[in-house]
Amino acid sequence: MKKHSYPLYYDEPYRTTLETNVVSVEGSKVILKETIFYPEGGGQGGDRGTVNSCAVLDTVKGDDEAIIHMVRDPAFKTGDRVTLNLDWNRRFHFMKNHTAQHAASGILFNRFGIGTVSVHLGDEVMTIEVDRDEVADSVGLELQSLVNRAIVEGHPVASKTTSHKDAEALGLRRSIKVDGDVRLIHIDEVDTIACGGLHVSNTREIGLFLYQGQERIRGHARLIFIVGETAWDRILLNRTIVDQLGTLYSSPPSSLVETVAKAHEVAASEKALLDQVRSRLASVLLDLKLSQETGPLPVITWELEDDITLKDLGQAASRIAELALCAIQRLEDGKLAWLIVLTGDGAKKLDIAKHRSELLSSINGKGGGKAPIFQGVGEGDPAELFARFRDLLK
Repeated sequence: MKKHSYPLYYDEPYRTTLETNVVSVEGSKVILKETIFYPEGGGQGGDRGTVNSCAVLDTVKGDDEAIIHMVRDPAFKTGDRVTLNLDWNRRFHFMKNHTAQHAASGILFNRFGIGTVSVHLGDEVMTIEVDRDEVADSVGLELQSLVNRAIVEGHPVASKTTSHKDAEALGLRRSIKVDGDVRLIHIDEVDTIACGGLHVSNTREIGLFLYQGQERIRGHARLIFIVGETAWDRILLNRTIVDQLGTLYSSPPSSLVETVAKAHEVAASEKALLDQVRSRLASVLLDLKLSQETGPLPVITWELEDDITLKDLGQAASRIAELALCAIQRLEDGKLAWLIVLTGDGAKKLDIAKHRSELLSSINGKGGGKAPIFQGVGEGDPAELFARFRDLLK
């Protein structure tokens, strides 16, 4: 494919529409005489938008540095005059995130001595992988405060191209990855770095910068941030959640965490008590079933109601010296949960490993376990399962 003539997005990063000529069309790959669409690179996603009425799904660089617009069903041909319309909200999102990343990386390096290994600008979050295996959250929160201060102060952001030698002489915080002339991005009093991406013209345009925590990757800490409208939306969401929880728990925001923690303690205590009651009820109901059996090996088939669970029953049944129990409980999705407990002669008479397929095929049962308790899920009518269980124990 032929190379385009000019990346206009560097000269006019705020331009959202352009008329230009089509240089080549090969399938969905379109190259234009000039473009306002920034190609994916440096952790920043490629621009989206339209060429005439055709959607630009992505913008990438080809092997020969040509800027390729990935267009869905191009309705134009080489030589045609076309109109480009940029998805500005997406572009501006990345410009704000990219500028915020420069400010954050610059402050991390200059204030804390922490270097940047890699960055990613996502649709929701921006991440910075650093050269430490862990960063204290207090550093992340202080960084948040310092970047927001830089936003409020309104530092100008500018780009310039200089020789590789002159750029090297600046002692930048990261090594230069290109040969020849170098494009520098300078945030006044905050950071200077080599970069081929797009940025806002003033830090004030970033809006807001929030630290969201960190995760480990490749032995490094990866710091997570949200920027601009995404950050404001998160604050509004959090406020709504706090207000709703405050109403639910009749608590002001200042004591909400303590109130919820106490409520969880009460709930945990009540659950523990309920578990004890269910366990005792399972034992009582099982004893009632056993009292109705007359042979030396009680054989019980049982479809449980909701009063107790198969777990409760299994624990109670495993304490019985002589027992062959097959129970099911219907699940909300219409399937069955099954339980088999074999103790004493029950385990001797029925070899689960040998008869598993024969026993469970009627309910398409799956599962496993360790003697004396076996359990799993299935579906259908348990009547045949119960009948086969009894037949195998005769």
